[in-house]
Amino acid sequence: MGDEDLSSRGDLVSQTNDLGSISGTYVELTQAAILSAIFFIVGGLWSFISPNGIVNSGEMPTVQFAIIGAIVASHSWIMSFALGAGFDVLPFVHKFIPYEETSLKSVQNLNLAGTSIIFLGLMIGDIEIFYKFLLVGMSAFAFQYIHLWNPIKTLFRNRKIKNSDPVGFSGIFPGMTIILGSFICIFFGLFSDEIDAMFLSMWLTIGLIWTPICWALILSYFNRRMSWGIISTNQLSTRSIILGIMILVHSFSEVMWYLGQIENSIPYLLRGSLILTLGLMINPHRIIRRSLAGGHYNALIAISSLLIPLIGLFSIYFWIIDGNSPRLFVYLGNGFLMIIPIAVGITTGYISTLHEDHLHRREDERKNGWPTSIIVVFAAITISAPFLREQIFENLPIKLRSLVVALPFILALFRMASWWKEELIPEKGSWQRIPMFWNEINEPLDPYEFKSEE
Repeated sequence: MGDEDLSSRGDLVSQTNDLGSISGTYVELTQAAILSAIFFIVGGLWSFISPNGIVNSGEMPTVQFAIIGAIVASHSWIMSFALGAGFDVLPFVHKFIPYEETSLKSVQNLNLAGTSIIFLGLMIGDIEIFYKFLLVGMSAFAFQYIHLWNPIKTLFRNRKIKNSDPVGFSGIFPGMTIILGSFICIFFGLFSDEIDAMFLSMWLTIGLIWTPICWALILSYFNRRMSWGIISTNQLSTRSIILGIMILVHSFSEVMWYLGQIENSIPYLLRGSLILTLGLMINPHRIIRRSLAGGHYNALIAISSLLIPLIGLFSIYFWIIDGNSPRLFVYLGNGFLMIIPIAVGITTGYISTLHEDHLHRREDERKNGWPTSIIVVFAAITISAPFLREQIFENLPIKLRSLVVALPFILALFRMASWWKEELIPEKGSWQRIPMFWNEINEPLDPYEFKSEE
């Protein structure tokens, strides 16, 4: 990256800092997320192919490593994408600024620090040292959520939601559960060597945190940003309640299973049911119909959203046909796919659209992003293979199997790096503090004329 690029980025960020606002600081969170994703992918590859890698050396089973990877990704770089989007658009929706810039900076630094520490533990290659570093890293993620507690209280206290709002209460639904992330992270860090505790942490993360976030971002993009009306406003409350009940039932079953009060068949069924419920609530048939109608839309968000009901259906199908010997896909693979690539696709797709709004790029000049969407589909297929344990995959040599699973991650790494270079660091003067569309939700609005209410 050249000095000119760094200067452009400095000019971009200074536009926000001089005004004391947080508009545009999603750029810093996004760049931190991309850097963390690079650490994540390189660390994962190192663990599988290096002689000192904790998986390749046999110190950690592949299943355990997959759970750790899903949990770390969901609380680190993927969360950074989601928070970047939230910090940027919520002031336009609610007509006030619920955060101080210092809160965002603290979250960003803790997020990146946690990922870096865990990455260092992987590179050292000693399993005991790794667990210690993992605890420190997860503690950093826990503190990032603690920094969000006060802004979230401020948001709920001063929220402004009209009855006609196309997202409604669903837009702040994640705020009700995301603060639980601090407890999940600490619990996982303390018991990361116990497989049942790992499963509990992973599925509570998916149910309590990422299901509401995906629900909110999908509605925000299709219902508000694109005005596709995939869900009518008079159905929003009902569907949110249904999804909320499903989340509570699923989470309760996970806790009861961990405590040994119920057999695993019930939570296994509810894991697939939770994913399927989310997939059906977003009306996938309407997303397909509007996508086929032509015009610009973000294919990355559309494809990622449509994968949700498919994964839910396959989960329940395999739960039924497998009987007492469920394959990994039923209780682990489906959850891993909800994090990678679905949550990744939805958050990065949302950020890319938001960034183009800040560039005030005309809709007819935007790309739908099909190459990246194809990577998401390819990732879903290749990642599913080891969890399904199909014979055609099992017969491949171990090195080839590792390459097949790693390939979509490598492609995603290059795609992120190229987008970072081409889009995230715009030419001087092309970026606007007030993004197109968002200032027109309530009225021609610059919420940064107001003082932060935190």
